[in-house]
Amino acid sequence: MSAHSRIAVTLHTSDPIYRAGVDGLLRYRPELTLIDASDPTADIQVALIVTDTVEEPTLRLLREIKRTSTARSLLVVADIDETKLIDAAECGITGLLRRAEATADRLVQAITKAARGDGHLPDDLVNGVLNAFSHLRERLPSPVEQRLTELSDREIDVLRCLAAGLDTAQTGQKIGYSERTVKHIIKNLQTRLQLTNRTHLVAFAYENGYL
Repeated sequence: MSAHSRIAVTLHTSDPIYRAGVDGLLRYRPELTLIDASDPTADIQVALIVTDTVEEPTLRLLREIKRTSTARSLLVVADIDETKLIDAAECGITGLLRRAEATADRLVQAITKAARGDGHLPDDLVNGVLNAFSHLRERLPSPVEQRLTELSDREIDVLRCLAAGLDTAQTGQKIGYSERTVKHIIKNLQTRLQLTNRTHLVAFAYENGYL
């Protein structure tokens, strides 16, 4: 795999043992290039944050990544409850992986999905995401509420595919659109509904009876 096709990843953790462990898992994977987070010239695609629990320092880091870069945030955490999941969702995480499940292959799979903008979430946390979305929706301005039911058939088709775990290329193949068209539909939905990522879109679809 050429250097140009590798996913640029930066690793964030305050624990040197975690850093050494994750670095050892990913450093020589041909799909990835690990880049120093302090490099101002780096074009980071995925920010990998490894932590025990989601506390304020982690949330500050997620907000900073969201504010200052276009990188997707992938959170690897030992333990997380619904409240912290809501906090992390509000900070725009693209995906989440439990640390106990973070083998090299699963990390690469989750990073690859995150780089494409596809969400990655343990199945047992889906209900938490739905609750998180309900919490977020209470904060949405009324113009968005007025548009919640104004989804086209093709938008609903795309949401159903995302909920089934398909990526943008697979979604396009299933419903007969180009990958570029699928990405355009997703981007328009995120903008119109004021949702930050595809995980929120899937939660919205469940919450409003489309799935």
